[in-house]
Amino acid sequence: MLDYLITNGHVIDPANGVDEVKDIAVYNGKITRYEKGEEAKHVIDAQGRYVFPGLIDSHAHMFAEGTEIGIYPDLAYLPTGVTAAVDASCGVANYNLFRKTIIARSKVTIKSFLQVCSAGLVTTSYHENINPKYFNPEKMDRIYHENEDNILGLKIRQSEELAQGLGIEPLKETARIANKIGCPVEVHCTNIPVPTKEVLDVLRPGDIFEHVYQGAKNTILDDNGKLYDCVIEARKRGIIFDTAEGRKHGDFTIMRKAMEQGFIADMCSTDLVLGSMYRRSIFSLPNLMSRYICMGIPMQKVVEMSTARPAKLMKMEGVIGCLSEGAHADIAIFDWIDLHQTYLDWKGEKFVGTKQLKPEMTIKDGQIVYCAPDYIYEPDRK
Repeated sequence: MLDYLITNGHVIDPANGVDEVKDIAVYNGKITRYEKGEEAKHVIDAQGRYVFPGLIDSHAHMFAEGTEIGIYPDLAYLPTGVTAAVDASCGVANYNLFRKTIIARSKVTIKSFLQVCSAGLVTTSYHENINPKYFNPEKMDRIYHENEDNILGLKIRQSEELAQGLGIEPLKETARIANKIGCPVEVHCTNIPVPTKEVLDVLRPGDIFEHVYQGAKNTILDDNGKLYDCVIEARKRGIIFDTAEGRKHGDFTIMRKAMEQGFIADMCSTDLVLGSMYRRSIFSLPNLMSRYICMGIPMQKVVEMSTARPAKLMKMEGVIGCLSEGAHADIAIFDWIDLHQTYLDWKGEKFVGTKQLKPEMTIKDGQIVYCAPDYIYEPDRK
């Protein structure tokens, strides 16, 4: 007998090319094949709702109480349909503590990028130090290889206010260390101190360009609003582009003009921190997804950006981010409701969305971990 049977829901599972009304069966924590007529302990009627794989936030900060910006992953994510996320908070001085206190104790599946600043993003009182003379490449190498099951690569924030005259030498040194270790680099690209092409020329296939829609300085568009050729070429080379909009890294004009030229980011992420959790402008992943859909990106594409693509980044294809037989039973059920919401970008431009993804239920590893109070189903009673 199945543990759960989700019926009548419109399933969107980009990893398997599914976009239709379909039944989803769960047994022993995994997605399983459903044979028509097979009984289940609990039947969940998802009629009129969307059924997605559990969402994945590919860029966030979850070192709660170990940093001043860290969210509480289970509290922030499970009620919003997010079942996995990637952290970018810790350096070699505090990663092991993060793994023992947060990753090991969280229901949410968490993987990490290791900050090149040894202390990571510990405080909001001042920026981390990205001067390469303070990097600890030997310890990065050791910590990475001791935790290769969790650490995905190295992370650097490459902004003018951090570089302080160093240009992109910190990024170049990060790439050199990553080459030696054998891992990707994730680079924070806002208010870039050099032309965008110079950053992209440093990046290698599999590296991640974060905050792709930022509008502060040296964006992905030229002064005439045309997408740089170097951005198109970088994508062809295998560079990954992530939104990570956060509170200050999204520019509606940049996004619209890029979309008009056929460019959409590879991944949709929040850059969620404690100061934005449940606050405007980005307070949840489905909130951001809703805006993207309202701005013209097809829902199936947005779900792919938030499930299948980040699952690949996390090296967990076929395990999470999909509803494949044998995958973890991480499932998110949403209603697509009429709701006017005003969004603001970093410069104050407004966009009014007319629809919103409303989280109804989250299933993690085959267990219901969240259910909206107006969506409590009545299980069969014997």
